[in-house]
Amino acid sequence: MTPEEIEKILRKVIENETEYYWFYILLAILFCLTTTSLIQFLMEKGKNYATKQDITNITQKIEDVKAKIQNQQEVEKQKRQLKYDAILLSLTIMDANLSHILIPSEGQKIKKQYASTEDARKCHNNLILTCENVEILEMFSLIMFGPKDQNAQKTPATDLLNSYRNLVRKELGFGTEIPLDRDRAWFGYGNFEKKDTNT
Repeated sequence: MTPEEIEKILRKVIENETEYYWFYILLAILFCLTTTSLIQFLMEKGKNYATKQDITNITQKIEDVKAKIQNQQEVEKQKRQLKYDAILLSLTIMDANLSHILIPSEGQKIKKQYASTEDARKCHNNLILTCENVEILEMFSLIMFGPKDQNAQKTPATDLLNSYRNLVRKELGFGTEIPLDRDRAWFGYGNFEKKDTNT
């Protein structure tokens, strides 16, 4: 019932002095109150219910967030793999370098290992691109090129190698520094080699 209809009924009651007009007035008031209450109730109730479109939108947003998280995880996984590969290659290149610069103890021999200059360059670039800790790059350069100041006191190569290993352990999240023995830090030659090796 609209306000106009209520007004019309009230005029009719007043003009015609209909018997029990108070009944019509009361009925109109009750109807208005009920209608108003019902409208407000439905509006409040409607606030708490999501439409199918709302649910679709929410689902889409959740899927978008999941896709972004998955993409970020994939990127992080790839970055970690690149870093891991660069570090392993750096250790291989260092081994090749050490096999040519270390002098074997008397009665010992060192099996020469080889790597290409291109591999060393690639490794150096990948370390620069992937490693967060600049000390890794500095230690790699120190092991590969020696100290900038040729008159500086030289640290034994195996000590540098052990320091490098501990730096990369931290970089890869494998834990804290571990004690490494200078004299057993690097294999010069294994007795398990075939007899026709180059020494």
